[in-house]
Amino acid sequence: MEPETRIHWATQVAIIRQRFEEAYRSGETFNGFEPWLKAVPEHIRPLLLEELETCQLDSNTASPETSELSADGILDQQNRARDFFYAAPAEGTDDAVNRCPTFRGLNRNAVKDLNQNFVQQSFPSGTEILSQGQAASGLYLILEGSVDIVNTSTGERIDCDGAGSVLGEMSLLTGATCSAQVVATADVQAMVLSTDGYKQLIEKHPELEIALSQLVSDRLGGRKHDALCGKTIGNYEPIYCISRGGMGVVYEARHRSGEPCDHVALKMLRHRFIYDDQVQNRFAQEASLLEDLVHPNIVRFREHFVAFRTRFLVLDLCDGSDLHHLLRKGGPMDEPTARAILGQIADGLRYAHDNRVIHRDLKPGNVLVGRDGRIQLTDFGLSKLIESETLEGKAVGTPAYMPPEQFRTSKVGPACDWYAMGCLAYEMMTGQILFNGQNWMEMFERKKNFQPSEQWLKLNCSHELKELIQGALEPDEAKRRLDLDTIADWAEEVTGLFPSETSE
Repeated sequence: MEPETRIHWATQVAIIRQRFEEAYRSGETFNGFEPWLKAVPEHIRPLLLEELETCQLDSNTASPETSELSADGILDQQNRARDFFYAAPAEGTDDAVNRCPTFRGLNRNAVKDLNQNFVQQSFPSGTEILSQGQAASGLYLILEGSVDIVNTSTGERIDCDGAGSVLGEMSLLTGATCSAQVVATADVQAMVLSTDGYKQLIEKHPELEIALSQLVSDRLGGRKHDALCGKTIGNYEPIYCISRGGMGVVYEARHRSGEPCDHVALKMLRHRFIYDDQVQNRFAQEASLLEDLVHPNIVRFREHFVAFRTRFLVLDLCDGSDLHHLLRKGGPMDEPTARAILGQIADGLRYAHDNRVIHRDLKPGNVLVGRDGRIQLTDFGLSKLIESETLEGKAVGTPAYMPPEQFRTSKVGPACDWYAMGCLAYEMMTGQILFNGQNWMEMFERKKNFQPSEQWLKLNCSHELKELIQGALEPDEAKRRLDLDTIADWAEEVTGLFPSETSE
């Protein structure tokens, strides 16, 4: 494979994976992997398929407010793609911008102006290129050599970069100072765009700022400690990244009041969406809905603000885990534990429905389990008010937990959440996802024709719980049934789910 072809398809795989992730996490309808795989030649499809399968698996996991960061996995995927495709820069720098993935989407005039304004510079090994605590002096595109990214406050080596990397983008985009030091570990040849040159170019070519916002979006959340950690954002200081999803990155942060226990979940809209009005509105809607939902079994909303060129939600931080991770680690639950959890979920869901809010994305990853035994529903980003306008007619949600009607339209009622609760209850009792491993259309057809009574011989639980699950999984919305009042009476604090920290 020729170098230019390798780099081209590396970029295409990255773009396709990104678009797939956005579509899957936002709940937009797609017909399995096949349409995505057709966008690349056959010899590229195995790698793309692996990327899409990994992305889908990650997207079905935990809530962003508590999930365990899989930063190593994210970086491994990036490194594998880079190692598979990346070719060293050719002699000369005229086509360096063309070959850099960050700038591949720019039009010809923007690329031409970038090439004309970049100035090649040399940085001997040991040279400090970017200084922590100071604004970036420009945008750097590395041609040769390598750099270390170091937190000078702790001495921690955060990452390393080499040919093809772009540096200084976060400071230029947000106006913030650099959160780490960048030092050459081998003689570096780089193209440098001055700060003034950058400001002039984004006036002429706004798409340059969009390209850098995509880069910032991809990098934030890729490490436990990234460019926002240690900075002041509103009244909060991010400590480390908890997780990142298709739309948001979530940090554990401390309030600047200095209260030692006042830690929160700081949820940031990813920078790739700063120009997307629909996603901006959806993120703001989550804040608006949560502000009006005050219940022990719904995660508490604190505030919503704009900073660093994007939006932030501040939520209570769960000291514990989520149901997805607990089931993955512990397997099926005994019935008393399952009933206690289902009771608390039903209480929160009943309250939301009484306030005309449908969750539309109830799944184990969106059920927080605290060490104090309290259960909370979270991630209301896809929620809607009953009888409100539909979201441009698009189906939204997570396919494994969606009822048949949710595949066809976003105009759904409370029975949508009943169905998801039936799927969730089955998973708690068996440790297995009821509808798994199907593409979108196959899953829809299976659910539409599914007869839940055929599954109950596999359930080791009471007749009452079997009937609950069977009624909730009725494919016909008009016949579906679930008594949240009765289930809410089962609510109890949950114990025994978190082994002692000191146990072997």
